[in-house]
Amino acid sequence: MRPSRYSARRFEIWQGDRTRKFKAADAAWEHGDGYRKRKLSTEGALPRVVDLLQEVRFRKGDAVPPHFHRTQTEIFYVLGRGSITIDGIKVAADPGDIIVCEPGEVHGMPEIEEDFGFLVMKIDYREDDTVWL
Repeated sequence: MRPSRYSARRFEIWQGDRTRKFKAADAAWEHGDGYRKRKLSTEGALPRVVDLLQEVRFRKGDAVPPHFHRTQTEIFYVLGRGSITIDGIKVAADPGDIIVCEPGEVHGMPEIEEDFGFLVMKIDYREDDTVWL
């Protein structure tokens, strides 16, 4: 499912190709007539069709317990500076960054340092798919 090679300039890789983070700052802006755009990922870098898109907001001082999903992949589009812990690694992110969390990867936020949020795109979404630890 996943491409075998990635461009390190476009995103960072932790734990031998498992957790992926796309840096928005690495993508160049292209200017059009009355707009600008930047391509945050390339074809094949993200998995299949999105089943659910949701906005999630977090408040300073709160926490999200560790959990994983049996079948769903989550793609987080970061709306404000924050961090998430994935398989024991703290992943800091800036607005516009994209973090991909695959099934089985334990993630959560032991301490939310500042108010922030992200859009979550869920692939292979099921309501009963979350395992809280």
